[in-house]
Amino acid sequence: MNNENERSGDVPRTRTLHPIRSRDAWRVSEEEAEGLRRICVLDTETTGLDVDRHQVIEICAAMVMVDDAGQVRGIRSIGSGYVDPGQPLDPTITELTGITDADLSGQDIDRDKLASFVEECEGVISFNCAFDRPFVEKLLPNLKDVKWGCAMADVPWRKLGFEPGPQGFLVMQAGKFMPAAHRAQDDVLALVELLAHQCRDGETVMAKTLKAVEAPAWRFEARNAPYRFKDELRQHRYRWAADAGRKVWHKHVRDVEYDAELDWYRTAIGQEPAIVELPATQRYRAESTWKAA
Repeated sequence: MNNENERSGDVPRTRTLHPIRSRDAWRVSEEEAEGLRRICVLDTETTGLDVDRHQVIEICAAMVMVDDAGQVRGIRSIGSGYVDPGQPLDPTITELTGITDADLSGQDIDRDKLASFVEECEGVISFNCAFDRPFVEKLLPNLKDVKWGCAMADVPWRKLGFEPGPQGFLVMQAGKFMPAAHRAQDDVLALVELLAHQCRDGETVMAKTLKAVEAPAWRFEARNAPYRFKDELRQHRYRWAADAGRKVWHKHVRDVEYDAELDWYRTAIGQEPAIVELPATQRYRAESTWKAA
């Protein structure tokens, strides 16, 4: 009989989880940071899910130092702050985040300073860019266009031996656990840990995310698709854009998906899609701020 510590093939029967590293464990001096890439890793907590109706109540941004191989070398600086939404929180938000009305009362951040911090970096990575970027740009409407990468959508998790899911679930599969969650700084430190994870092919998650940022991508638009195809488009993960005068079904298509997506569209819809280049500066925007090429 095998004991629980023996392996079945190459898969361990048990796994020991270690806590994510603290901010102190990631400190890097100015000299050590010299010549390294600066990547902003951020997370937001909000009053709800709808960027048009809800707003940021907490944000954390870290300047993460990365070498040319995609190895995370440390965190040069990190900061977080509260934003008073001007109205009481829904109790479910307090239950989820632990943030209370008293925590937020009268609080705000230096928005110009935060925007400068983000713009000083080569790009931004969050776990769920489609959620975070619209809220960040609502909070910082004058933020310049910077490159965005999504650790959830831009990384081929299943091909790397992970079962895709929430950030905390992926962190556990990487052998770590989050002592706390749903606070912005805790989530940022957990994401840095996940990005630093070395995959079985030798590359880090950070390296894979940055490659995806630099790789080409496109926005497939079903501009002339008959109305009857709306269900097929929705099931194939096309989104309906009804803001900024762009009423169209569309989908973010990555380089590795391009040929298969084009074949599907031609077969299912019987037309050619409108294909718009999607640089990393334009990915994951809110529909209301989408800028056509």
